[in-house]
Amino acid sequence: MPRRIDGDIFGDIIHGSDDIEQIYGHEGGDQLYGFGGDDTLIGGTGGDRLYGGAGNDTVSGGDDGDALYDEAGNDNLSGGAGNDTIYAGAGADTLSGGAGEQDGVSYQESAGAVMVTLGGTGSGGDAQGDVIADDIEIVAGSIFADIITGAAANNVLAGLDGNDTLSGGGGNDLLEGGAGADTLSGGDGEDTASYWGVVGVNVTLGGLAWSGEAQGDTLANDIENLEGSSGADRLTGNASANKLYGRDGYDVLRGEGGADHLDGGTGIDIATYWGSAAAVIVNLQTGTGSGAATGDVFVSIENVHGSMAGDTLYGSADANGLNGFEGADTLVGRLGKDTLTGGSGADRFMYTAIGDSMVGANADRITDFTRAQGDKINLSGIDANIGAAGNQAFTFIGSSQYSNHAGELRFTIVDGQTTIAGDVNGDGRSDFSIMLTNAVSLLASDFVL
Repeated sequence: MPRRIDGDIFGDIIHGSDDIEQIYGHEGGDQLYGFGGDDTLIGGTGGDRLYGGAGNDTVSGGDDGDALYDEAGNDNLSGGAGNDTIYAGAGADTLSGGAGEQDGVSYQESAGAVMVTLGGTGSGGDAQGDVIADDIEIVAGSIFADIITGAAANNVLAGLDGNDTLSGGGGNDLLEGGAGADTLSGGDGEDTASYWGVVGVNVTLGGLAWSGEAQGDTLANDIENLEGSSGADRLTGNASANKLYGRDGYDVLRGEGGADHLDGGTGIDIATYWGSAAAVIVNLQTGTGSGAATGDVFVSIENVHGSMAGDTLYGSADANGLNGFEGADTLVGRLGKDTLTGGSGADRFMYTAIGDSMVGANADRITDFTRAQGDKINLSGIDANIGAAGNQAFTFIGSSQYSNHAGELRFTIVDGQTTIAGDVNGDGRSDFSIMLTNAVSLLASDFVL
């Protein structure tokens, strides 16, 4: 009869020996060590750590999330219930995740590159001869050039170091190439390439990646989504509907075609349409787009760069940077200390309330007001006299002082910058102001009053 050691209801540490064949942890988070011989280790309930040791071992995690270590021999390792991790070793092993939804196998200690297909037989390095069940959802490769292929389920495939090839197969997969020039393919489903954990990448779906750990990566067009790094990223989609997530850092997101979901994450982030021939309408307040941006959704985006055509860009309550670039653009900063750049073309800088641009240091900045291009500042949406019925127009008084009449609009030039200010209640004090970063001797014709 096999010799057996049983644990109790607490977290046990049990070391076997050459003549102990079975160790059963029962309850608690146990550590079981098989040592020599062909051992059977069963974790039971609790998050257990199971080490088979030498010999051809049978290791079962039982309930809860367990860690199973395949140290030597041709072993049979099964996670059981819970989200388990199997640390693969040498030998032709049989690996099964069990009933958990996020079971993983790691080959990070392999002495050579591995070729792993979920639901198939592995080769190379510590994967040689391994039979890997498709109930494993997560695979981490080695530091070498690995080839990892997912199954029909939703998988997470991580290449780690080396020039890896990751193929998602079916399901909605997450692909993490890691360091090295990796080749990533999503297969069926809605797949994501992730660079979380590195610093600063420049990645284009359906093309090459540049900078940082993404340098030299090739991403197939069947990857739909991109997740950036902890640094400043530039993420570019393809013609499909993409989800681009910048995460940390000051990111630039470019959706290209399709109805895209652009999420900047933390930091001051930009949604750009630079190079597009068709005009866009982007509203950061509602988080929606139309025109050539129809279907696009904006989350945690502070700045927008327009197209080569006449765009309409709306800010939010945050401090926004709106840049129209080419074309006759309309820029509406709304609340917050906004920076507005029209670019070439006859641009309109629109204001609809005195709160859109505060007096003093928090006033909006217009960086390139140019009369010769036909630029105008549209104040017609502001009621110039709050004491009179209806929406009253401003009276432009040039550089003269206020005369305690509501509705007066004036400008001053100090240190090469122009400040526009208006009095809407007749108290002789400015109720809003707008700064031009250049010196312009303004005329009434520069405004829509």
